[in-house]
Amino acid sequence: MMRITFQRTGGFMGQKVDLILDLGNLPAEQAEILRNHLDEANFLSLEDSPPASHPSRDAFYYTITVETEILQHTIRVTDLSMPAPLRPLVEELSRIARLKHSR
Repeated sequence: MMRITFQRTGGFMGQKVDLILDLGNLPAEQAEILRNHLDEANFLSLEDSPPASHPSRDAFYYTITVETEILQHTIRVTDLSMPAPLRPLVEELSRIARLKHSR
C-alpha cells in the first residue's frame, strides 16, 4: 500500500487543489511513473522545509505526504524552495489533479 496526498495552495488566484492517490488503485503505468518520480527525488530523504512566514504573493505552496504500511513522510515546499529533483513529481501530481478536477 502506498498513498500520496498532495495539496497545492497559493498562486495568483489562490485556488486550492487537493488530491489523494492510492497507487494500488491506479493503472500500473501511472503508478510506476509516480514511484519513479519519488525515487528520483529521493523523497523519503527530503527534509520538511515549511515556507517562510513571509510568503511570496504569487508562489504555489505544496504539501506532499507519502504513506506506506510502515511509514509516513510529509514535506512542504514552495515553487522557490523546491529541490530540482522534486519538480517532476510535483508537475505530475499537478497534472493528475487538473485532470481530476476538470471532470
